[in-house]
Amino acid sequence: MSISSKTIQGFILGNQEAIGEVYDEYKNLMYFVIASYISLPEDCEDVLSESFIKAINSRSNIKDPSNLKTYLTAIARNQALDFLKKKREIANSEVIDEMYGETDQYNVMLNMLEPLLTNKETIVTYYKAVFQYTWPEIVELTGIKESTARKLYAEALEKLRKELR
Repeated sequence: MSISSKTIQGFILGNQEAIGEVYDEYKNLMYFVIASYISLPEDCEDVLSESFIKAINSRSNIKDPSNLKTYLTAIARNQALDFLKKKREIANSEVIDEMYGETDQYNVMLNMLEPLLTNKETIVTYYKAVFQYTWPEIVELTGIKESTARKLYAEALEKLRKELR
């Protein structure tokens, strides 16, 4: 599924149906971003909820509706980092900046892949290529059938090959 500009506008205006559609489309990607920082699934779920509530509450700040995906992943990342600060798993913000700052390789790659791949392709590609998970692990993490995950990965690689030519 792809989010229409009408749905994005509805989200910005606070339409409940549009908010639900946006959540359904981006929850897995947001969870993926959060899980790249936080290890416990229950903490990831909490941060996902907080992230989406924050996105809803600050939806009027979206200046360019075409950047909704970037906006939501940025909120997820920032909420994950805030969670780590609150849990004192990372002592101070300087350490966070070193670990997850502007040069964070995962976020740089996510920003590069964003315009090229679908949410599911991005998640499967990250798990396979970046984190080097096995297909059974990807199935367990995403709930996507292995054959579908393999197909998404192959399609993503083809898109990236075309882009790099």
